[in-house]
Amino acid sequence: MALGALALVAVALVAWWLARSSDAVPADPSRIAPIPKIDVHTHVAPMAIDRALDALEESGIVLALNASGGEPGSSFERSRETARTTEGRMRAYCNLDLVRVVDEGAAYVVPTLERCRRDGGVGLKIPKSLGLGLLDANGVVVPVDDPRFDVVFATCGRLGLPVLLHSADPKAFFRPPTPDNERYDELSVHPGWSFHGQRPDGRGEWPSWDEVFAQFERRVARHPGTTIVGAHFGNDAEDPAAVGRMLERYPTYVIDTAARVPEFGRHPPATMRAFFLRWQDRILFGSDLGVGPDTFVLGSGGREPGRREEVRPFFDAHWRWFETNGRRMTTPTPIQGRWTIDGVGLPRDVLEKVYWRNAARVFRLGLPGRRT
Repeated sequence: MALGALALVAVALVAWWLARSSDAVPADPSRIAPIPKIDVHTHVAPMAIDRALDALEESGIVLALNASGGEPGSSFERSRETARTTEGRMRAYCNLDLVRVVDEGAAYVVPTLERCRRDGGVGLKIPKSLGLGLLDANGVVVPVDDPRFDVVFATCGRLGLPVLLHSADPKAFFRPPTPDNERYDELSVHPGWSFHGQRPDGRGEWPSWDEVFAQFERRVARHPGTTIVGAHFGNDAEDPAAVGRMLERYPTYVIDTAARVPEFGRHPPATMRAFFLRWQDRILFGSDLGVGPDTFVLGSGGREPGRREEVRPFFDAHWRWFETNGRRMTTPTPIQGRWTIDGVGLPRDVLEKVYWRNAARVFRLGLPGRRT
């Protein structure tokens, strides 16, 4: 009898779980009361600010951080003016000339970053060209953990400027760009995104993904006094367990979700829900939306330019993953892979942290028109 009772309990638990994790919860973000959002990872051209804000606001994003803000003392001046004219709805990261960092060191870095802080920059964005493109005088790729960049991260820590750091790319980009590559559709459109084999300059091979990621982790480990934002789900969306280990090791390290819902959304929903619950204070929402004068880039470029009418569905696909238990859903950026994703149905308090509260804390932001 005892075994029979236990079996009935087990069946009941399985039924409860299946009901909880099935399409019984409609994949409809309108079920969730509106929550304001901060998008910490966008790329907006100066002449496209108005059309970007119009598209973002339609999807509930009240504040966007532009990772293409420009260099202080030069192109960042326009970003500073944009922050003023948009009443803080569009703020910007500063960018550095990486060649000048190598050539001039602290004499260039320190005053430039001090000006960034003085002129209202929310942080510093460093692109993947550090580790995958920037060359030294001998034609060697400058690694992410090159000591010449220590002054950059140390100065950002002193000034309280978070560093949004993009290192490496999807692991598939480091494999042969052949039809059996799961990102073949994307690589066919963007052959320059392949880091497999010989570099285009013929001066050696690209570093492996493992090499670049190891450099990235050493960089994070070296700067415990600097808030480093691991772009694109910590630059390792294929392996949430590895991302979690870094979050465990480095207390000032945080991650964004930009352009990687299609990747980490492939993992079992129970696994990803547990991840977001565990690290709910260390995850920032980002989309990697790109906006130019004539086009939108929806997480990744497709064969045709992105259109204004595609922006709302792009963001709605994000909200469905975060907010519902929908199954076998289309990803926000289908060109990134021929698969579907399963939603995680996060609690409202966690959604608020991921959508805006964490960003407000990390970047010391207030929501426009609202006290935080």
